[in-house]
Amino acid sequence: MKATALVVSARKHGNCFDFAEYVLEHCKTQGVETELINFYDHTITPCQGCEYECIQRLDPHKAEDAACPIQDDVRPIWEKTWQSEILFLFVPNYGGMVPALWLAFSQRSQAFFRHAPVEKLEKSVVSAVLLVPPHQSSGAPWALSFMGDEVKGMDRKVVGFEVINPPEFMNEYTFHPLIQDIEIQRRLDFLTCQTIDSALKLAI
Repeated sequence: MKATALVVSARKHGNCFDFAEYVLEHCKTQGVETELINFYDHTITPCQGCEYECIQRLDPHKAEDAACPIQDDVRPIWEKTWQSEILFLFVPNYGGMVPALWLAFSQRSQAFFRHAPVEKLEKSVVSAVLLVPPHQSSGAPWALSFMGDEVKGMDRKVVGFEVINPPEFMNEYTFHPLIQDIEIQRRLDFLTCQTIDSALKLAI
């Protein structure tokens, strides 16, 4: 069994990265193979410069889709997630919204989502951790609703959806590691255990 964690952040080593490392270390103790994919290290390009190659099947003059003209890391990352029984998402908020990196990553999947192994995904799980301070940002409720719909659309069983409000844990949380907080560790431990247990049950 494999667990893949996506760190959806433009920062090289922020709170989401720490959370992902912590969760995957827990997975390793349970004998689960792991992989951390940090968006910071990859090229993720939004839809652009195309001729609707991904929906040319709807064009009566063409009737067949063509390959996306953008060559970057989006499809390889999606394919790695498809091969994992467990998917963890770690998503910060920028200006009260989900990162543009996630929007690009999600939207670009329209070019190849029909290739996803749906039968395998239906026996797989996903859990998400969002860093969102609702009382500090007017867009926070939208971010929560949006990511809730995103995980529900992955053809996987949704196990956990943890929302961490950073100001609850320390006054200066942008440049100080939240993972040091015992309560956050407790929440991540619970989320990880529940996620692994659900994945094991589906695999039976």
